[in-house]
Amino acid sequence: MVFAAPGEALARAEELLGADPSPLHASVAHQVIGIWQRDFGDTRRALAHLRRARDLAARAESAEREADVLATLGVALVHAGRTRAGLAAFERGVARGSGHTRARVLYRRAYVWWVLGRHGEALEDVRRAIPVLRQVDDVIWTARALTLRATVHLAQGSVERADADFTAAEALWDTTGQEHDKADAVESRGLAAFRAGDVPAALRLLDEAAERYAKLGTPTFMLTIRRCEVLMAAGLATEALAEADGAITVLDGMGGQSTRKAELLLVAARAARLADEPRTALARAAVAVRLFAGQRRTWYETHARLVLIEARVATGRGSGRLVADAAAVAERLAAFGAPAAPEASLLAGRIALDLGWTADAERHLAVAARSRHGGPPLARMTGWAAQALRARAAGSPRGVLEACRRGLDVLDDHRMTLGASELRARATAQGAELAALAQRASLVSGGPRRLLGWSERWRATVLSAPPTRPPADPVLLTAMTAFRELAARAEKTRSDGGRPAPALEREQRRLEREIRSRTLHMRGAAPGDGDRFDAALLLRRLGDEVRLVELAVLDGRVHVLLCGQGRVRRFEAGLLAEAEAEAEHVQAGLRRLAHPGAEARLPLVEAAGARLQHLLLGPAAAHLGSGPVVVVPPGRLHRVPWALLPALRERVLSVSPSASSWLRAGDTAPPPGGRQVLVRGPGLASGGAEVSELSARYTGRRTPGGAGTGTPPPGTPAGTRHVPPHDEPDRGEREGPAGAGGGATRVPPAVDAGGGQSTRPERDGAGRTGGGRPGPVDVAGGGAAARGATVVLEGDDARVPRVLRELDGAALAHIAAHGTFRADSPLFSSLRMADGPLIVHDFERLDRSPYRIILPCCDTARFASVGADELLGLVTALLPLGTAGVVACTAPVNDAAVVPLMLALHKGLEAGLSLAEGLRDARAALPGDAVHQATGWAFSAFGAA
Repeated sequence: MVFAAPGEALARAEELLGADPSPLHASVAHQVIGIWQRDFGDTRRALAHLRRARDLAARAESAEREADVLATLGVALVHAGRTRAGLAAFERGVARGSGHTRARVLYRRAYVWWVLGRHGEALEDVRRAIPVLRQVDDVIWTARALTLRATVHLAQGSVERADADFTAAEALWDTTGQEHDKADAVESRGLAAFRAGDVPAALRLLDEAAERYAKLGTPTFMLTIRRCEVLMAAGLATEALAEADGAITVLDGMGGQSTRKAELLLVAARAARLADEPRTALARAAVAVRLFAGQRRTWYETHARLVLIEARVATGRGSGRLVADAAAVAERLAAFGAPAAPEASLLAGRIALDLGWTADAERHLAVAARSRHGGPPLARMTGWAAQALRARAAGSPRGVLEACRRGLDVLDDHRMTLGASELRARATAQGAELAALAQRASLVSGGPRRLLGWSERWRATVLSAPPTRPPADPVLLTAMTAFRELAARAEKTRSDGGRPAPALEREQRRLEREIRSRTLHMRGAAPGDGDRFDAALLLRRLGDEVRLVELAVLDGRVHVLLCGQGRVRRFEAGLLAEAEAEAEHVQAGLRRLAHPGAEARLPLVEAAGARLQHLLLGPAAAHLGSGPVVVVPPGRLHRVPWALLPALRERVLSVSPSASSWLRAGDTAPPPGGRQVLVRGPGLASGGAEVSELSARYTGRRTPGGAGTGTPPPGTPAGTRHVPPHDEPDRGEREGPAGAGGGATRVPPAVDAGGGQSTRPERDGAGRTGGGRPGPVDVAGGGAAARGATVVLEGDDARVPRVLRELDGAALAHIAAHGTFRADSPLFSSLRMADGPLIVHDFERLDRSPYRIILPCCDTARFASVGADELLGLVTALLPLGTAGVVACTAPVNDAAVVPLMLALHKGLEAGLSLAEGLRDARAALPGDAVHQATGWAFSAFGAA
């Protein structure tokens, strides 16, 4: 009962002890309490109750009862780190029990062998137990034994055998009421999915298991360990580290199992290493090694030593001693049959190469390279990395490139099984070493064009295909609606001068976790080749006038690949670290210039722009010609305001995450009808004045005067614009009262070719096409928008479901709203609507995002750089969904100064210009003061529309 209804079992055991039971019955009650404390509470209390249960069983003169208690005590002793005493208890238990009882004792000893990493002994004991348990029709213990055997098979890499045992165990669990064991079965299936390389299924199953455990109110430390392993494989190492450290704190607070603490420390060490925190990894791994050694858990100790060596290497401690240590770890892991053995051999080979020990390196790398032909994707990646290093040591650039190509192909196939764009982006980190090796080899042997090809091979690959659409999951949709409502309430509380209640903040974080979790469960399409970059096609598209500048970073230095006039040229520029530091100085300057009174800083910002040009373009700046320029920066330079660079300031300039995505944007056809959507969110200091003027311009209506049309507020001196004072919010910093801006503008219905009203299928709030029934052409109401109509959404009409419905398939969207960038969770970056935040996850539900989008909102062009060279943010979410061009900004901007820039930009679009051309002309039309100049530099045109 303790695993079917833990709380009830504990209560009944305590009730029984209060009724003066016989020694036999008291032994059972103390054993139940001991099990509960061992697995869900304080290990010291567990040991006290189990010793009492053992003594009472002896007093009752029941050998079978004593054997059963000794097995439970043995497990508890091992979990407490007292391995020798635990194994001794099992010896006595096996000797005292017989038949059915002995089979249960053997099963529990098999579990302990698994905990200790002694898989051969575990399989032997469970092999002896299962036939007896089946013979007496003990469904529960047979299912437990099958689950354990499957788990041991997984530890040895036998996924098919494990799957067969898990399936058999699950069929047995379905006939019982053992809810905790059923949750454990779901958890085990999640582990099997992970070992088979199916990360989305693993996350889904582990989350389902967590929900089941939560209903029982039982801690789930083993689940945390497994979930952390999956998170690390998905590139979410920072999250894994936080979860593991949090679990350690909880475990310490309750006096929990020492064995689980050691395992959590090992997971935390691995996560810290992957999160580029080598000193944290070193500290966690050192403690884990000591604990495992004291617990006599050699299998785990060896894995912890591997992480310890990796952390030492990451802190710059490479030495001959570490080569020997890594080789010894590799031999031990291979003897255990552990899947991590090739990683240890690769590590030994890599250290030896750095020391110049070529022969030793070849020996270790050859062993690691064997894994390239079989096993899960990441194991094959390890093998191809070893093969690439072997080729580099042998002086074969061709061999390096072939190994890198094969390894990245494996990772491509793995990434395409991931449906969530975040997982696809983060998973590329696994290929960073291969991509860097290939770039170095191509620089040596193939010239600029080959370097361009390899730069594109692993740049912004998440944009190469649309993300999997979120499922029509009612739980997900409900969570997103609730999240939006809570966020709106929290924002209102802040704007009213107070702080949100802690309960409100906790619920908002919980909903955010649920949304993200369900999104990560999505599976991707079947593996395929996808788009392959074609340098010849790029050069044909560029022609003689356009230049594409792709920046590649090799060993910390920026290399400029200048494409155009049928050729690719390479120039060396400055150091990436210096360019990043200068970009941060520029950002600080632009933030200051967004407020009046900072005119004196304008020359300083312009001088910083000149320094940035030297660091990022170097001598290539003199070879840009006179035509348009497309800049393709690496992920770490996404915040550079490219229009500030002197060589680019007067040009038609666009930015793209990759040359491939620029080509795809150029191939994107605009939707029929040319429908425009103008959205004004609440609380803008200028009231989103450009929306009123644009509405009048597009609909031919006269707009009444006043602040809503950009007229300065009363008292503003003639010839000046109203600009928020230094302490007044600009776009993206803070909102005013919700619902500002009035109602929606109604537009006369368009007429189709047949003289009737045009219709378009109605869509639900997720952007999905519905039944397609015709309705009135009514911008503000619930009907569908007409072909060629202008839709204006403001005030209460600017609510997320309505905004999404109108954005879907639009030709042009202009969204004036406060923007918020979330560095901690980029896909929760948002635009503020009347009913709360419109987040990136919302945009991913569109069937087709607008062909062109203008976002005069702060920080909408900010991204999180993740994986090898990927970007997560609002703009990169739109580009794979049908958007060919975006105008967005990288810094906080002045609300009032944005208005003339946006009006001039739209004037250019009406004249047939592209976004990049219109933005260039709009900057030139701005007043020459510092505020307006800084506003123009903060905006960039992305894509090719």
